[in-house]
Amino acid sequence: MAMERAQIDRRHSEKAYENSMIRAASYHRRDFDLAVIKTNPSDHEQVRSSMLRTTGAPSVNLGRLECLPLEIIFEICLLLDLESLFRFRQVNRRAQQIISAVHGYRETITYALEVLCIVLRTKTAPYFTIYDLFKVLCTRDCLLCGSFGGFVFLPSLMRCCFSCIKEDCLPAIMSVADAKRLIKWSATRLPKSIPVFKTLPGIYSMDETSQKRRMQIVTKEHIARISRCLINEEAQPTRQKKAAVLRYMVTTALPHLDITSGDIQSGICCSGCQVALEEAMRTTGIEVSALGLRDKVYSRDSFLEHFRQCRKAQELFTLSKKGVDIAKISESVRRGGYFNERGVIMSFGR
Repeated sequence: MAMERAQIDRRHSEKAYENSMIRAASYHRRDFDLAVIKTNPSDHEQVRSSMLRTTGAPSVNLGRLECLPLEIIFEICLLLDLESLFRFRQVNRRAQQIISAVHGYRETITYALEVLCIVLRTKTAPYFTIYDLFKVLCTRDCLLCGSFGGFVFLPSLMRCCFSCIKEDCLPAIMSVADAKRLIKWSATRLPKSIPVFKTLPGIYSMDETSQKRRMQIVTKEHIARISRCLINEEAQPTRQKKAAVLRYMVTTALPHLDITSGDIQSGICCSGCQVALEEAMRTTGIEVSALGLRDKVYSRDSFLEHFRQCRKAQELFTLSKKGVDIAKISESVRRGGYFNERGVIMSFGR
């Protein structure tokens, strides 16, 4: 018993030491978060508490559904699309009680409420379930490159990383207007089986491009299915600059939930690599690899591995133990990236 206690204490001590390294030598890239769909976090607090709260004991039941075993009702709820699920939740207190106990519901509302609200506002809720959202919340790595994925491609709820967004590695997308012109679609609407994503006004991409009008977006894969032909880049009439912004308009930040430990991670970058880059810019010049290291996003464990090899990160940690405020060393680290203040204000004003 004493040995087990000693092992637990040692592990707690090791974790506290690792946390101090992470605090001293890493930072979260807020500019990445602001380049994609972003809503004001304060708007969600009241909604979150309401969606997690069950208002007293139910006075009525679910009618004919009550004859089913509770496990079957839970399975039905998991199969409902998000729009139908929340309509069912509004039926009565018993429905609220049932939904609140559905597997993954509380975790999703607690940690992925912004994504849920965006899915509802972009009119894609009929295509996904609460379990779809919970599953991507619990997925850590980008499905395209394997790096830590702090974002989600919303048309298919696919976990991705910012590098794949920036480098245009996501599934190809296009506007509905362009799709109709390409396949000579005469109907006013596309088939209901095709998810149509309606964008939100805001500031997008690292260039902080303002998009005031909403657009309807579809994936080229879905259009190719109904047109029975391959849609290539040359056939897309959307202007290149406009198309480059679209991928930021269909993605948003999403933390990763480790369902076993309960840890929540949004991804971190190395402060040491940022400081080293700034020093190189003032002296010898920079290498392309230095830019990649500066922008690389790590999970907690992968950053600790990087820390062991990054001398500048180790220097920052040593300075922090001497009481030096790391944020004063680099303005970019202090601000969480290199966006301008106007972009921050306009993004949260969406």
